[in-house]
Amino acid sequence: MQPGEPEFLPEDTDLLVALAEEERDTCPQCGYPKVWCRDPANQFAFQAVEEQCHATYALVAYRLGVDKERDAPARAAAQTYTRFYKGREPDLLAGLDLDGEVSNS
Repeated sequence: MQPGEPEFLPEDTDLLVALAEEERDTCPQCGYPKVWCRDPANQFAFQAVEEQCHATYALVAYRLGVDKERDAPARAAAQTYTRFYKGREPDLLAGLDLDGEVSNS
């Protein structure tokens, strides 16, 4: 950026306003647009779906196993995360169509 150049261009401001409007119109509870999730006509239109996050399961199981031997400060200070076992890492390109032709039209 050169001296005297604006930090934000009009396009940047337009994008920020659009983001603010989208956040305003999005339900913080479910993540759907408020116009959908709060419309009385949709009261019975939603189906609950449950999935299990295997990474979270591993974290919770680990913490339950080790936390009973820790005092409260140690439990609060412990930082846990997950990683794949060596040799079990997923293909990071799986599902991506990287061999396809890119259209410039």
